[in-house]
Amino acid sequence: MRANLRLLLLLPVFGLIACKEAPPPAPPAPPFRTILDLKQFMLLVIDPAADGVWDSVKTVITKKGTEEIQPKTEEQWMAVRSSAATIAEAANLLMLEGRARDNKEWMTAVRRLTDTAEKAMKAAEAKNPAAVFDAGGEIYEACRGCHQRYAPQLDTATEAVKK
Repeated sequence: MRANLRLLLLLPVFGLIACKEAPPPAPPAPPFRTILDLKQFMLLVIDPAADGVWDSVKTVITKKGTEEIQPKTEEQWMAVRSSAATIAEAANLLMLEGRARDNKEWMTAVRRLTDTAEKAMKAAEAKNPAAVFDAGGEIYEACRGCHQRYAPQLDTATEAVKK
């Protein structure tokens, strides 16, 4: 009888334990897998694309004179547009978990990069060398602003090279 009484008294405890909610399941793994770390991504994706914009319109002054460089053919304009589009779309990949450094200033800086790359893309579509040059300057400033906050050693290295 005592055993039955104990069981009867413990039954509500067992019921509470059994009714306790199970912990929520772990979130599913993202459907993507990044291959490059941030440094490699910058080196292999962002930098070459930025160079494609920056090198497309410029003035070169030498002892022989001044040379204005700008795209002349449809293929050259398409290459500039492609470089700008690569920067704009690759900026989205900078927002992925594992690459994003925070959810505030980093995201703002990356959105600025996206916006300036889009300006370069539109300038290339319009075949407007001055607008490409200006947008390239804005891309540079977006990169520089981010580097000052998140990779100050890059600015230090750049300054050392200039000296």
